[in-house]
Amino acid sequence: MPPSLYLALAYLKPKRHLLSVINVLAVLGTLLGVAVLIIVISVMNGFDSMWKEKILSFHPHVSLFATQNRLAEDDPMIAQLAAHPDVLAVSPFLLTKVMGEYRGAMIAPYLRGVNPGEDFLYQQLSSNPDYLVDGTFTLREEEALIGLELARTLGVRSGDVISVISPAMFANQGELRLPVDLRIAGVFSVGMFQVDNEFLLTDLQTARDVVGVDDGVDGLMVLGRDLMRAEHLAGELRSLTDYRLEAMSWMRMNQVLFNALSMEKNMMFFLLAVISIVASFLISSTLIMVGVQKTQEIGLLKSMGFRNGTIMGVFMWYGLIEGILGIAFGVGTGLLVLEFRQDILDLISGLLQHDVLPAELYFLSELPSEPRVGDILRVVGLVLGLCLLGGSVPAWLAARKNPVEAMRHVG
Repeated sequence: MPPSLYLALAYLKPKRHLLSVINVLAVLGTLLGVAVLIIVISVMNGFDSMWKEKILSFHPHVSLFATQNRLAEDDPMIAQLAAHPDVLAVSPFLLTKVMGEYRGAMIAPYLRGVNPGEDFLYQQLSSNPDYLVDGTFTLREEEALIGLELARTLGVRSGDVISVISPAMFANQGELRLPVDLRIAGVFSVGMFQVDNEFLLTDLQTARDVVGVDDGVDGLMVLGRDLMRAEHLAGELRSLTDYRLEAMSWMRMNQVLFNALSMEKNMMFFLLAVISIVASFLISSTLIMVGVQKTQEIGLLKSMGFRNGTIMGVFMWYGLIEGILGIAFGVGTGLLVLEFRQDILDLISGLLQHDVLPAELYFLSELPSEPRVGDILRVVGLVLGLCLLGGSVPAWLAARKNPVEAMRHVG
């Protein structure tokens, strides 16, 4: 064992004076900094993954929109896109803004027409019973599925009939079309307000009747092999269609949301890192006190031939051991809190006599969490670096002491 490490361990032994209390506070400060950073970043990761799941439950990896004329369902380009090696499925859709009315209440949602037998998003939606609030997912002609928030606005439930009219109906001059009555087959909720409050889902032919066209689709929905490469796939598909279709990835369509989440995560990391900086000051203060208390011993060691590097090593080891203890306990505490986060949240809600995270407001059955090894290593590296930085100045001050003056010091 190096002499510097041996001396650091000897200095760290608990003694009944103020220094022992400060040692404990330094370790607790490091523990708190590490635990809070891990908890907050893991919860932010959980929210990020949760929003991705909710977005992709109703939106494809890539959406292709016809920029001029509608696309025929038998267009050879569809088969060409489906043959792309990174494409798993292609589904046509028709999308239009409509006005809906029920007993005097009005809404203005988007109406998406799909082929229930082939559309991968509809099949994904209908295969998850958690998304169904009322009725069934079965879509027949002149039937529709409605988002939960839209249903609440209109005051409808499954079995009710709403009248829908599209502005596209008035595009043909001299032709008057009446609103189309749609029976509500079911009410769905993906837990994302922007979807639950903006969409009606129906079959392609019914959507064409609403728009007033006989055939064609507005675009294609594409399921890729890798959702994280959706932007790259969008660029390839755009060029594959000779730019006849505009391609937009799910990332681009929800860029504002994910930019906000990313910025919030980074800001929380830097703000909460202040706790670790405070912990490094505690370690630095502890080492300064140790340096003052052990001044005579430092002078004796230097008179015996110990080099400045060895004296610095004693204090660096001292600070490093405190940092490692705080980090180890902090990682354990952070992961333990994340494991029982819902029980802790329920306990806090009980003590405060109100729900801290209302499910009807945040669409959460529980607080999301996703600890990632990379984030934990980043936290550990940051705090360890701060601990070493906090210990370096006192170590340098201790090493540069004159041995004669140090031995004359009266503590």
